[in-house]
Amino acid sequence: MGLFDFLKTKDTVPYEKIYEELSAFTEASLAMPKMNNPFLLDDKNKHAMIFGYFMGVMDYIAQAYQLNEKDQLKIRTHYLLKNFTDNDLEQAQELMKYCDDIRDTDDGSNYALRGKLAMKKWVAGGPMAAYAPMGLVKILND
Repeated sequence: MGLFDFLKTKDTVPYEKIYEELSAFTEASLAMPKMNNPFLLDDKNKHAMIFGYFMGVMDYIAQAYQLNEKDQLKIRTHYLLKNFTDNDLEQAQELMKYCDDIRDTDDGSNYALRGKLAMKKWVAGGPMAAYAPMGLVKILND
């Protein structure tokens, strides 16, 4: 490690690759048998489970790509806009605050951990990767 290594900038963040990974995993998770109910996302009793889980998925991405806070915020905002708020920025910001609040609870932390582990399996590939999106269904069935 050289004296001026801190001056080196890290590689640019592959935003498009991250967005594609997140979209594919989210679509697979929401396509599971119990998840394809159009009213499920309207059930506020399930929000902590659903959004806690997906924030864990985001935690995995942030760790895997060594994202700083600015990049994490950009990716989380894009992710929520695209997948859960129909590109409504105000609603995405409210949802982001909600996600941060539920992450501070014991249950929310548990859901986030399970989402993080599911995304880790998904990215690793192999025979277990196909089962990774079922993590959300398992949470809803518990």
